[in-house]
Amino acid sequence: MTAKTASPSFPKIDVEALMALHKANLETVVAAQKIVFDFWQTVAKRQVEMMKETLGKAEGFVKGFDAKKQPKEYVEEAKAVLEKAMADAKETLDLGMKAQAEVVDLFVKRATANLDEAKSLAA
Repeated sequence: MTAKTASPSFPKIDVEALMALHKANLETVVAAQKIVFDFWQTVAKRQVEMMKETLGKAEGFVKGFDAKKQPKEYVEEAKAVLEKAMADAKETLDLGMKAQAEVVDLFVKRATANLDEAKSLAA
């Protein structure tokens, strides 16, 4: 008598579905890259605007220097400039947080879809 050895059985995998899964993953990465690119482009444009504004104010400050002006008035102007700089920094931070949240949301949705699709691939 000869004993039959059982050959291992591998689950069938739908190759087309697997390729679609990878394509969806790549599309998600491209979408995330676009969000990040748009963010940096917005930040760069905004920084140019802020720099022009700051240089304009500095020029006005130098041209408008009056030795008779009280130091307290200059302190108030400096305080206003610093407050504006802080507001600009907060705006940039908020833009970054928004972009980050959008990217995370994309990847969470893609990961959830991957789990669902992986279950159907192995079935």
